[in-house]
Amino acid sequence: MATVKELRVQLKGLLAGGEIVAAPGCSDPITARLVELAGLPAIHASGSVAHRTSGYSDAGILTMSEMIDRITAIVDRVALPVIADADTGFGGAVNVVRTVKEYERAGAAAIHIEDQLTPKRPTHMGYSGSFVSRQEMVDKIRAAVDTREDDNLVIIARCDVDDWDEKLERSAACVEAGADGVWLSARGADKIRELADAGGRPGFGVLPRGMTLGEYQDAGASCAVIPGALQTAALCTQLALLEELKQSGRVDDYLDSLPHIKEMRPFYNQQGKEELEHIEATYGGVPQD
Repeated sequence: MATVKELRVQLKGLLAGGEIVAAPGCSDPITARLVELAGLPAIHASGSVAHRTSGYSDAGILTMSEMIDRITAIVDRVALPVIADADTGFGGAVNVVRTVKEYERAGAAAIHIEDQLTPKRPTHMGYSGSFVSRQEMVDKIRAAVDTREDDNLVIIARCDVDDWDEKLERSAACVEAGADGVWLSARGADKIRELADAGGRPGFGVLPRGMTLGEYQDAGASCAVIPGALQTAALCTQLALLEELKQSGRVDDYLDSLPHIKEMRPFYNQQGKEELEHIEATYGGVPQD
């Protein structure tokens, strides 16, 4: 399996390549391994996915340690670069320093930090957010860049401030402070392109609804994260199975009707089997005479 440093270099190579990087949002290792099985190039350790799969709104409720636990578990099980959501850095510049240290130790290949005040608000759900000053955001990015021990760890500045001109200038200032990428907090191809051009670095963002990966790339994106899609699809299937159980008292027929069931049964049942067999064969504790 590739080392964390190799995966960071791999991500930077992907971002410099000619094809947009698709990074589905995951909150657990088995979902991340499914992304790997499907042949996609990266994982997004999404804050919104982590919150919702924990039963919370995406409002900065989970702690840094809780996010680190998820990231560590995912990194340990896949050979894909992990783009990690660090929300606001969990506080000011002092907090950002520790956040970067911990995320780097956990094995993240990239980390994005946003300019909302702590605790953040789920602005994507229609809530109004409050934002730090441009200088404070720039200082956070400087702190992040100076703190990382591996220069291949990608630092992404996410500027969600409402004023468009300020968003453009703030993103550019973060790049000047050392950010390796900017978050494309914009709707519509023209706005996405303008923000990507203002940053002048690889652009990361949520794949807009109704837009294909190719269209998003044409608008200026280098990486599309896709939070919530895998989890929503799983919930739909799980609810259908529960309804079948209530109606018929069994689940076998429903499971047998699912696409990919012949592939997914062994994929699920044999998680860790190869590693277990290797460990037991190598260190099985055969009694010595």
